[in-house]
Parts: sequence; structure tokens; C-alpha cells
Amino acid sequence: MTGKKKLVIYIFVIMTSLWTCVSVFQTSDIRERLHKSVINFIVGTGLSNVSPCKNIMYENDMSFQWKVIFEACPVITYLAQNDGILDIKSSDSTKNIAYAYPGHFAKNIHWSGAAQNMFFTARLFENSDKDILKFCEEENDNYNKMLAENNAVNSKNNVENAVADSSSEPSDDKNTENNNIQTSANQLSDNSSALQSPALSSNLSLIHQLKKTKSRSFLLKNFYITDSSTSIDNEIFNVSKLLNKDLTLEKKDEPQILIFHTHGASEAFIDSRAGKKQDTIVGVGSRLAYILRKKYGYNVIHDTTPYDLIKGNIDRNKAYNNAADGISETLDKYPSIQVVIDLHRDGVGNNVHRLTTINGERTAQVMFFNGLSRNSSGDIDYLFNKNLQSNLAFSLQMKLKCMENYPDFAKPVYLKSYRYNMHLRERFLLIELGNENNTLQEAKNAMPPLADVLNQVLEG
Repeated sequence: MTGKKKLVIYIFVIMTSLWTCVSVFQTSDIRERLHKSVINFIVGTGLSNVSPCKNIMYENDMSFQWKVIFEACPVITYLAQNDGILDIKSSDSTKNIAYAYPGHFAKNIHWSGAAQNMFFTARLFENSDKDILKFCEEENDNYNKMLAENNAVNSKNNVENAVADSSSEPSDDKNTENNNIQTSANQLSDNSSALQSPALSSNLSLIHQLKKTKSRSFLLKNFYITDSSTSIDNEIFNVSKLLNKDLTLEKKDEPQILIFHTHGASEAFIDSRAGKKQDTIVGVGSRLAYILRKKYGYNVIHDTTPYDLIKGNIDRNKAYNNAADGISETLDKYPSIQVVIDLHRDGVGNNVHRLTTINGERTAQVMFFNGLSRNSSGDIDYLFNKNLQSNLAFSLQMKLKCMENYPDFAKPVYLKSYRYNMHLRERFLLIELGNENNTLQEAKNAMPPLADVLNQVLEG
């Protein structure tokens, strides 16, 4: 057979095949099945709304990850360009395909993580699956409202309006949070079981003996842990002065409390999700700020700056110097701030779990911390702190109030050598909350009792 005849036969076979395919695919049943298969694929992988995908596709600063997605998955590009012609129903024609997110096999697709981020906004409004709805609520929980409120309060030009705007939250979420705060308030006021506890009786006995004897040795033995890096100046630990220091604060409209986190970028909890700021000590600080504002009426600024993130890297050693600059600037701008709280999550490097139970809830314990500007040889002159005794009075009075109200909530006050920026205000608290073995919820559960105790000390 000549080459020309072979070519004709090949062309005939190809044309016949193409004609057959065209005829078959014109069958409505086949087209419908193919259409449903594509829709089911979209459902299964979580690509339930192509509009965000379309927006991303035409962004000038598209990330490398998305460029790979569009190059590797032509179907995504097709969907983004032709979203108007797609049926928005799944194969059973009863559910929006958004309902199925993230899909029964989405985890097996290498780009599903990106899809998860891409469709977050759509899920908030379209998804009614209980597990996914719970996740969405967590993503869009009160942290986001609190953070928005913090940014408003921190606004350079309009503090008063920012505080007023903090009440303009979505009604459902606001009611939920207010109900949570009210529930916590009801629980905090019901200490009948705690009043019967041996721990409380022991605490009250210790406090009574301290006030009666004014003994420095009794104070140091029962209420403090002294780190080996420092030493005690007996003149500073004057029991009467520490107990009788007036720390009351009259509430005013201008900012009065500042919360920040020296190690905000590096302190999270055992179940915190990577990259989620609301799962770190910063998110817990937002809850504290929210309670102090909503329940107790304080004007609070929450500084969410990650002071330990320096030039893109975690540097805990330089974090205190970095924080000093930022905090000083805020205090200069708002001299009305009289209370400063540096909220940390402690790190113990072992399996110790700092946990108590308050009103039936697993709650992370707190530990108040003081820097004495003093090593084992004596005072560190270049770290002079004119507010040292006031700092000590504040932490001690907080510790005593914890002992009176929540018997096992506060560990002994920890004393260490350096200054830790505590010289910036008389009412300066450095708080170690739980440790790396606590859960995020345990940390959050500690905020209502902590806010309650702080309010008691400030009200006198």
C-alpha cells in the first residue's frame, strides 16, 4: 500500500472517530452525566464558589502558590473565566455546592489548602454544615471584632469616636459574646462552692497572718518565688507599704489601660493553629481587653504589635528593648494610661500543665512576675526603677485578691533580676498565663477571673 493511500486511510479513521465522538457527546444524557461529574468534582474538592478564584486570577500580585494552581489545574482557569455558565447546584439539584465544602476528598488534592483560604468568606454566608459552620464561627469569632475594636481605639486621630464605634458589631455575634460575658459574670458572682473549699480557708489564714504580723520573712516564704539570678532588698519589701499602697483608679473616658505582648509572635498554645494570630497570646489579650471594656467600663488600648518579630525573625532577647520604644510612644501619646499589662504565655519546657478549675471550667493558672533590677550582688544601676515598690504592691495585691476569690488561680509571684520595662508605670503587671501545655480555651477561660480581680484592685 502506497504512502498516499495510508495517509487517506489514517485521515478517514481519524475523521470517523471524531464524528463518532461528536455524535456521542451531543447526546443529552452523556452531556448531563459529564456536567454532573464536573460539578461533583468541584463539590468534592471544595471549589464551590469560583468568584473568589476569579478575583485572585486577575490580581496583579498573585502569589506564586496561585500561579502554580492555575498552571497545574486548567479546570480552575476555565471555571474562573466561565463562572456565569455553570450550574450552581450539585448533582442531586438540592444543595448549593458551597454546602459541601470542603468536600469528601479535598484533603487528597495538593491545592486544597489554598482553596480553604480562598473560600473562607463565601463559607461564612453559604455553608450550613454543622462542623464547617463551627469552624467558620471560630474563624470569624469575637477575636475579629475585638481586634477591629482595638484598632479603632488605637486610632491616632479619633479615640472617642473609636470607642463609640466599638459597639457597632453584628447583632447576632454581639449578643452571643455579651451572653458569654454575662454567663461568666454570673459564674464569677457564684463562689458558694469555693467558699467551702479547704484551699480558700488556707489562703484566708495566710492573708490574715500576713496582715497581722507584717512579717517580711513570712511574706517572702508564702507569697513569692525568688529566682537564683536575683537577691532581696529588705527595704523594698516593706509589708505595710505593699499592702496599703493605694492603687485605685477612677474610671474616665480617655484611655487608662494598655495591654501588650512583648513576645506576641512566639507564644501560642498546645492546640493553636499555625499562622492564626487569634490562637496566640495576642488573641487571649484581645479577650481580656474586651471584657475590661464591656463588663467593667474601662477604656483599654490593646497593642497587638509582635515586638519579638524583628526583621522577619523571632528575637526574644531584643524584644524588651523593641517593646520599650513602642510602649513609651503610646504612653507619651496617652498620658492618661495608668495601668500597663504585659501578657505572656509562660514556657516551662516540660509536661507541667498549669491548670485549675473555676466554676466548672478548665482554666489556665496565672503567675505575676516582677523584675527587681537586682542581681545576686546587688542593684543593677543601669536598670534603675523608681516604680519598683509600686510594681511589687500591684502584683502582690493582685495575688491576694486571686487567693480570696479563686483559690488556686494564681501561682506565687515570681521575682527575677532584670527590669522588664516595669519602670514605665507604677501599675505595671507582667503576667505569665499558663504555658505551652495549656489549650487555647483554657487560656481564654482565665480572662474573666483575671479581669474581675484587676477590677477589684483598681476599685479598692
